Amino acid sequence: MVSDIYVLNLAIADMLFLLVMPFNIHQLVRDRQWVFGNFMCKAVVVVDVSNQFTTVGIVTVLCIDRYIAIVHPTSEKRTIQWTVIINLLVWLGSFLLTVPVMLYAKVVRRGHLEVCMMYLDGPEDMYWYTLYQSILGFIIPLIIISTFYSLTLYHVFSSIRRVKRKQSVWAKRATKMVLMVIALFLVCWSPYHVIQVVNLTNNNPTIAFVYAYNISICLSYSHSCINPLMLLIFAQNYRERLCHRNTLHSSHLSKITVVKTDGSSTTNDPNYRCTVI
Repeated sequence: MVSDIYVLNLAIADMLFLLVMPFNIHQLVRDRQWVFGNFMCKAVVVVDVSNQFTTVGIVTVLCIDRYIAIVHPTSEKRTIQWTVIINLLVWLGSFLLTVPVMLYAKVVRRGHLEVCMMYLDGPEDMYWYTLYQSILGFIIPLIIISTFYSLTLYHVFSSIRRVKRKQSVWAKRATKMVLMVIALFLVCWSPYHVIQVVNLTNNNPTIAFVYAYNISICLSYSHSCINPLMLLIFAQNYRERLCHRNTLHSSHLSKITVVKTDGSSTTNDPNYRCTVI
């Protein structure tokens, strides 16, 4: 299925993040001492930041895909080939967005320690980089996600009103999914970007601020872990409903004889099994 390709790419992004996690853990355990050289410093930071852009990018295009699947289900553009191309473009775009990281990530000597960090020349560079990261990695994706999921909900409830039915279970589930996706995005990423902006004017951070900063980083990373699981849960619920519907439909047709074009006949198997691809 098309949606599975997006979930697979989310899993790949998470796996790449896990590959560089031991280097970050080692630096934290060693009191920020970096011992792997300048090249590995750039590589680890690039993969780390690229993972942020990739995860948010895939979730964003997945929202657009959900809109097309529900509102325009007969669209010829929603194919596996197009989905693969879109995911490749997301990976390429995420890599290009890390160009500033390639330029500024380096090993810097701080006293008797060598630290791997984003070494920006001054407050102005820090300001522009924070603005760059927040707009492209949070504000624009949030606007796109909210817009397309709102349009999806509008279409769902408009369809219900046209046929003059009560709100179906499927509509309630769609509403719940929309709210959960947007809420998860806000909860995981808002603290990180807000603290990044506050940090621009915070010359003497307190211990509480440092703890809040570390928690916000953990929340931002948790988004790439929780989101694929949530999408799989909703996909599984959808498959179960579709399977149940097909099973009920087949039970009504189990005794109907179907006449083929060659004149022969066949009877549907009453032991029909539902397989969803």
